[in-house]
Amino acid sequence: MAAQRFNWLSKLLIVMTVGGWALYVLLLIIFHYGRPEQHFGYLKYQDIAVRTEWLTWNSIWFHTGIWGALGLAVTTFTLVHLTRHRQLQYLKIYLVLLGAAALFTLLLVTFSSR
Repeated sequence: MAAQRFNWLSKLLIVMTVGGWALYVLLLIIFHYGRPEQHFGYLKYQDIAVRTEWLTWNSIWFHTGIWGALGLAVTTFTLVHLTRHRQLQYLKIYLVLLGAAALFTLLLVTFSSR
């Protein structure tokens, strides 16, 4: 009975990990197309207008997706921690560091000047 539960849980963790990486790649694509364009010297010379601000919907999807990927990672780490593998003895430290990074990012976004 316990082996089947572990098998089901391990498959869930694999799917969550692959899904998280797929979401991350998708977010990189959204970031690439939504960010402001670079104003190279040739564009200045030719007086070609470039976009200097983020696209609104890409920015919203990017920020929502980043927080979703963070939630997925924390959920996966927590589920791995609950399975109590001996080779993952430093997982508590990783969870604390991940939480600290999330808190730092949240504070940075909240209090940064725009």
